[in-house]
Amino acid sequence: MYREDAQRAFGAYGRGAEGLPKIDQLVLLYDAAIRRVREAEEACRDGRVEDRFHATSKATAILDGLQACLDFERGGEIARHLDRLYTYLVFRLQQVNMTNDPAICREIAERLGELRSSWARLAEEARSPGQAAVSAAFSGLTA
Repeated sequence: MYREDAQRAFGAYGRGAEGLPKIDQLVLLYDAAIRRVREAEEACRDGRVEDRFHATSKATAILDGLQACLDFERGGEIARHLDRLYTYLVFRLQQVNMTNDPAICREIAERLGELRSSWARLAEEARSPGQAAVSAAFSGLTA
């Protein structure tokens, strides 16, 4: 059961950059998105409208990229769930620019942090020698 879920989750993403396993790329992209959302939060508090706009635009671009790479055929319900979640998060980023509310940034960063933690845990388990089933789930799925 776990192996199938891991394969389906990872199958939600169809494309990746050369040289780095896709799962590690996902973790890095989540790190970058979280960093940009935190920058937007700080800019909201400081009243730096232009900096807030640039930070939310960069976070939106990352989420748009993640969403564009979803493979609905291989990813099934997980891909559909991620698609809805990314749409919601992009909507919330737009609300940050309309309201200048740092609380929205905290909400977005928390949700992205949960996703990042899940992918990082899967990446670590895939590298662990005692996790043959997880490693098998990711075999051949690296960029």
